[in-house]
Amino acid sequence: MITPPLRYLRWMAWDLARGPGLGMAAVGVLAIVLFSSLTVVTSGTGGEAPIFLAILDFTVTAFALLATAGMVSADFTLGYYRTLFARPVSPPLYYLQRWLLGGAAVLVATSVVGLAAARRVGPDLQMARILAQAALYYLLLGGLVFLLSTVSRRDWLIGVLVVAAHGGLGLARSLGAAATGAAAVLYAVLPPLGLVDVADPVPTGGALVHVVGYGLALVGAALAVIRLRPLARGARE
Repeated sequence: MITPPLRYLRWMAWDLARGPGLGMAAVGVLAIVLFSSLTVVTSGTGGEAPIFLAILDFTVTAFALLATAGMVSADFTLGYYRTLFARPVSPPLYYLQRWLLGGAAVLVATSVVGLAAARRVGPDLQMARILAQAALYYLLLGGLVFLLSTVSRRDWLIGVLVVAAHGGLGLARSLGAAATGAAAVLYAVLPPLGLVDVADPVPTGGALVHVVGYGLALVGAALAVIRLRPLARGARE
């Protein structure tokens, strides 16, 4: 009989807090210091300061990477899976719980940093929208790094490269380039990170289906790899 992983939640939260949580705290403090030192210059009818949102967007990216980097690969590389799964615990459920816990940590950290930004920018900075976009962003980038972590120790680095590639292609498309050919195909294949920028409205309709479907597919693929790949093949390359 498979043991529910909930009994490990307390220890999982502790490991997250003393590991990725410290990095997230450092990034959050740096962002808050930047917010406190910047002069608020609003633009547009929304009254939001774009530089604050740009910092917040970068911060959410860092949070998502820190929350998921090495999530699976570190356990297998260091051999921890032998202890973790010595009892009949479902590996897919265990890592799904860890991934969801990372998402909760990202939302909490984003709330703290977002409130610090709102104190400078004002009520026009909509926290509900920012948290919704942060959750969708974690679903995409966190889901991608989760999947990568099942097959590679360089999961977070590949995630950074994907973010950079998507941003570069998005900029090129906005300037009228990379709209056709291989660049256009690559942009379409990459996770739709451009739809979940904290400065933009929450996607709706087909765009929302695209984001959620893509993210769930990434998480589902990660769980399938964990389920089907023998645990003994744990030294991820």
